[in-house]
Amino acid sequence: MGIVPAIQVRAASVDDAPEVQAVAAAAWRDTYAGLLRPETIEAFIERAYSIERLERRIGDDTFLVAVDGTSIIAFCDALSPEDRVDLLAIYALPSSRGRGAGTALLDALRTRYPGRIVVAEVLVGNRKGEVFYERRGFEPGETVETELFGEPVVERRWRLAAEPPS
Repeated sequence: MGIVPAIQVRAASVDDAPEVQAVAAAAWRDTYAGLLRPETIEAFIERAYSIERLERRIGDDTFLVAVDGTSIIAFCDALSPEDRVDLLAIYALPSSRGRGAGTALLDALRTRYPGRIVVAEVLVGNRKGEVFYERRGFEPGETVETELFGEPVVERRWRLAAEPPS
């Protein structure tokens, strides 16, 4: 019986962009199949997760990766205005879901930004995302109607209260 390596969370580097791109593409195709048109999914992956765009996001945002052994299995991208953390993206390889990578990423964000609420917008009907947030104590809030590449969508804002000081 082999030893299962623990999931490690670290800051992403620009060298991680191709691996993050692969995680994002797999996660988006799995998560949004049946919720969004296939062409919307592919257009979003191509634009938001191009290597150039990822390199910029990794350099500008709080961009963390969860590594299992030597492979990136999940990532998160966040912005940190003064009063909160805006969780822009958190995705795991479909084959790695349920192993704690998302929780480890969220915990690392909260450690970096103690005392701040965390806010995320989730496509209404994305039960994988909604369940993830529900199980971690996020509260559902208002909805916003918007568009993704011409496809009308509704997103719900989720909030996680700030942790009390320890």
